[in-house]
Amino acid sequence: MVILLDSSASITRDQFADSKRFASDLVKHFEISKDRTNVAAVSFSQYTHVARNFSEDPSREAVLKAIDSLQYEGSLSRLDLALETLLAETLDKKQGARTHENGVKIVVVVFTDGFSSRGIEITRDLTEMLKNRGVEFFSIGASDRVNKDELNELTSLPIETHQLVKSIDIRPFTIGEIKKFAMEICK
Repeated sequence: MVILLDSSASITRDQFADSKRFASDLVKHFEISKDRTNVAAVSFSQYTHVARNFSEDPSREAVLKAIDSLQYEGSLSRLDLALETLLAETLDKKQGARTHENGVKIVVVVFTDGFSSRGIEITRDLTEMLKNRGVEFFSIGASDRVNKDELNELTSLPIETHQLVKSIDIRPFTIGEIKKFAMEICK
């Protein structure tokens, strides 16, 4: 599973912190290990920052520390660069990623408002390339203002089970909602 967090200027510092909290709470619902669920942590804004690849220590503590280490950048929203990084690096076997061909479910959980700097067409094309490689996308609306069209392009079907949208800074998701989302990821 890849945790992909938007740290661009269209997300506030508080919303970014809320996204990190949700990501940490989500990870706690999984058995983290090399053979079970392994987690990479990535953030994006003008630049993409990989805090943890799959080849690193697969303990829950290491994953939570990596998520916590992600920093708010507050610049452009280069989701395209983040998706390219997933294609070229993060989901590469050399970085410890397992493959869909081996029966492993490959999941990307994206926390974003869906307002990328390069636009919906590029998001659609890159997401489609990843989906064609067996990647399943889940998305969380990380702001009180969400571009639903772009968020939908990022999300695998059915949207109803692969997407959560509400203002996480106004009313945080409950543990029950996070657990239900984790169960959808496991299906």
